[in-house]
Amino acid sequence: MEGKIKTATVKREGEHWYIIFITEVDPKPLPPSEEAIGIDLGTNPHFLVTSEGEMVEAPRHFQKAEEKLAKAQRELSRKKKGKSGRKKARLKVAKLHRKIANQRRDFHHKVARRLVNAYGTIVHEDLNILALSRSYVAKGIHDAGWAAFLQILAYKAEEAGRRVIKVDPKYTSQDCPVCGHREKKPLWVRAYTCPQCGALLHRDVAAAQNILAWAWTGPSGETPRAFPQGNTPRSPGL
Repeated sequence: MEGKIKTATVKREGEHWYIIFITEVDPKPLPPSEEAIGIDLGTNPHFLVTSEGEMVEAPRHFQKAEEKLAKAQRELSRKKKGKSGRKKARLKVAKLHRKIANQRRDFHHKVARRLVNAYGTIVHEDLNILALSRSYVAKGIHDAGWAAFLQILAYKAEEAGRRVIKVDPKYTSQDCPVCGHREKKPLWVRAYTCPQCGALLHRDVAAAQNILAWAWTGPSGETPRAFPQGNTPRSPGL
């Protein structure tokens, strides 16, 4: 066990018992890095897209297990209360939910660790996830687990001495990252073609570049990797 133990909590999940320790440890900062990245979160087909054009596929753990889970829940609903078969069916449902949660958590940790190891500054939109989780995209957001991912990213970055910056999400997918021209496009349009300067980019890559630009990451307000087009950062709405 590393560090000084502060608390210990016993937890039960289905037929499994866990003991969770919270310990106090000294931070372990990574070597300084001037690299900066903007990330645009999504649900399908990509979990996130970076300002450098990398696209991380959404694993959709719940969607893939949905049919099996629905079958297990139907079996549970047919079992009579108080019967041994009902307990067995309930444990089966709990086991499936636990597997989905563990897969999602493992994915979040791996993606967050890779970002923190590679970049000194990570920028994302300051999303109202609670409101979005009540909208028509709720199912995809719950499956992607945005809130949990951002929480994991934040604490890994803090431990490593990295910066995580939130920016206003307004117009990130409507503004051209090259010239700043704003044009509202329907969500099904995935290629961003600027009618003013002719720039052609994947819509989510363009959004991620805007997210990074609005963070003002460098000491003089600009970093070479942050603004490959030579733009100066600007505030949303300007």
